Amino acid sequence: MENTAQQNLDFIAQMMKSAQKRFYNDSPYYILWGAAVAIASLLQYILLLNDNPNNGIGWAIVIPIAVIAQLVIVKKQKKEAQSKTMVEHILASMWMAFGVSIFIVLIFASQLQLNTYPVLLSFYALTTFVSGTAFKIKSFIWGAIACWVFAIISFFVTFDVQLLLLAAGALAAFVIPGIVLRTSEKAESK
Repeated sequence: MENTAQQNLDFIAQMMKSAQKRFYNDSPYYILWGAAVAIASLLQYILLLNDNPNNGIGWAIVIPIAVIAQLVIVKKQKKEAQSKTMVEHILASMWMAFGVSIFIVLIFASQLQLNTYPVLLSFYALTTFVSGTAFKIKSFIWGAIACWVFAIISFFVTFDVQLLLLAAGALAAFVIPGIVLRTSEKAESK
């Protein structure tokens, strides 16, 4: 009886480890989207400083490039696709809901006005906190905490400073954890 219980625990641990490894394989997405948001934010900030009326052009250029890059990564990873665990399905649903929520917020940004980026930072924090706690990845948890702090600050600063906080949030929540995942993935495969 005890042997069966231990086997069940070992099986669950193995499934979690497998899910965590596949989560590590998603590191290019975090790096890609974190970098895209940071670059677009910083570009808009620079263009605002120079009173350029087309200061939002970076978003129109960087985001479509990131979408194309993601499609390439997805196509490559589909060839290596494996069955997903329940945890992976839940997290995939959460990230899909994140994408839809971001889209809705951006579509109605004119209604939110200066509250748009604090809301986005809060969404970044929510998704990275859940992912970080699900797999016990501290860099995601710290990135989430940073985004929550940046979100609170964003409610009290001007739009141009919000752009800097958004860029910092994207780096803290996505790029840095993505790099951490990538390096730990490579270290584990050796």
